[in-house]
Formats: sequence, structure tokens, C-alpha cells
Amino acid sequence: MATSQQAIPPIGMLGRSVMTRRRGALLELGAEWFIRSTGLLTIVLLVGILILLARQGLRLFIELDYPVGRFFTYGNAITEFKFGVMPPLVATFWITLMTLVFAIPLGLMTAAFISEIAHPRVRLLIKSAAELLAGVPTIIFAFVGLALVVPRVNDYFGWGAGGLSGLTAGFVVSFVAVPLIISISDDAMQAVPVDYKENAYALGCNKLQAIWCVIMPAAISGIAAAVMLGMARAIGETMIVVILAGGNSSLPHDPTESMRPMTATIAAGFGNASEQSLVRPALYMTGAILFLLTFATTLIADTILERQRKRFGR
Repeated sequence: MATSQQAIPPIGMLGRSVMTRRRGALLELGAEWFIRSTGLLTIVLLVGILILLARQGLRLFIELDYPVGRFFTYGNAITEFKFGVMPPLVATFWITLMTLVFAIPLGLMTAAFISEIAHPRVRLLIKSAAELLAGVPTIIFAFVGLALVVPRVNDYFGWGAGGLSGLTAGFVVSFVAVPLIISISDDAMQAVPVDYKENAYALGCNKLQAIWCVIMPAAISGIAAAVMLGMARAIGETMIVVILAGGNSSLPHDPTESMRPMTATIAAGFGNASEQSLVRPALYMTGAILFLLTFATTLIADTILERQRKRFGR
């Protein structure tokens, strides 16, 4: 009897235990709603940005009665009374293409090396260097490209305006996209189950054959997502293309020409655009198109990455 009475905790202790659990539940509920509201706020901000850009941009067609066809087909980005989005859109395409041409081989080879070949210390060193490279302001890349790349392009090839061209800008932007491709591709290759690699070696594959024929095909979803995110990074880059692309607002026919992509068009033209001119709403509409491009690219990359996680249960 005495033993059973001693096993029952005092009433005061029970009350404190209940109150502690209630406070813990309230804190958990508050944290849950805070996280939900943060995620909802992100969606609201994205939609709000798009609405703002579209509202200001549609003034070009509604209030100023500018022809929609001319906006999408006119062959010069900015003149006194006309504006066309096609030249900066094509320029953005050329610079993004050049970025991927340089960034994909370098990024994938580096990711394969640090994931499957390099010593752990070397892997840590290269990965840390890539992350550090991702944190360097892009204006520094632009200055380095202006000092080192532009004179050599001008001397050896004579492309663009004194070496300033879409290819020059794309080459320098590739070093901004490479760290992103390295990091995500390395994570994707690390996520490939060890069984895949061991089976490849058991069948007689060497290191290179295992990487090329087994590991990279198994991680193709993550690699594709890395490429898409690198593409989004190239589409949205501003300072490098403002300085290195040349600034020609006419329609470029190949990447060796001087050009002005969408980000550079907005950055260069907005300061001189008055409230009454057609240039300001045209730049807002260009910004809306740029926003949709980057959003769609990032959304596709996130979808591919989610498929990669589900495939390997991570």
C-alpha cells in the first residue's frame, strides 16, 4: 500500500507536467503557423512582383496604344518612338547558350572528379573554392573579364565592339554558373546508391566507364536540374552583360556581335526613361517577360530535382 502511494506523483507535479506539455504544444503550433505564413508570404511576393510588372507594362498597350506586334517584332530595342523586345530576347538567348557551352563541360567534369575520384580533402578544398567563387560579386568577374578576356578576344578574333560581344559575356558568365552546376551535380552523383557503383566495378568497368555509363545516367535528373539552374543564373545576370556584351541594341545574328540582353536593356534604359515616354512601360513589360523566363526555368529545375530525390529516396 505504501509502495503504491509512493508511485503516484504529487498533484502539483502533475499540474506542472500538464502545463509544460501545453506550453510545448502552443510553441509547436506557433512555429508551425510561422513556417506556413513564411511560405505563403513567398508566394504572395512572387505573385505581387508579377502583377506589378504586368500592370506597369500593360500601360504600353492600353494607355499608349502601342501595337503588340511591333513590340514583339521590331528589330531595335530602344529608339525615340519605338521599342522591340526581340533584340534583347535574342541577345539573352545567345549569351545563355554561350554560358552553357562553357559551363556544362567544366562543371560536370569537376563534379565527377570531386564526387568519384578526388581524395576527401581535395574534394572539400574544391567544393569550398566553388562555394567561395559563388559568393564573389559579379561586378568583380566583369572587371576581370574586361582586363583579361576582352583584349585577347579583340586581338585574336576581332569580334564585337573591341572584343565586347555576346560570346565574351557568355564566357565570363559561365564562371558564375559553374559553382552552381558543380554543387548540384556533385550532390546528385553522391545520391546514386553504392550498389550501382559496385555492380559497375564488378562487371569490369574502370573508374571512367563507371562514371560515364552508370553514375551520370543514374544522376541525370539532378544534372539536368543543375544545368537548368545555371541557365536561370545566366538569364538573370546583369552587371557582367552590361559591361562585356557591347551594348548594341539592334538584333544580333550570332554570338560574336555586340548585343544588349534583357537585363542590360532594363539597366541601361530605365534611368533615362521619363514617366510619359513609352520606354518605361516597355521596360516593365520586358521585366515581366524576364521574370516569367527565370521563374519557368527554376520551376522546371525544382521539379526535376524532386524527381531525383524520390527516385533514390532522399
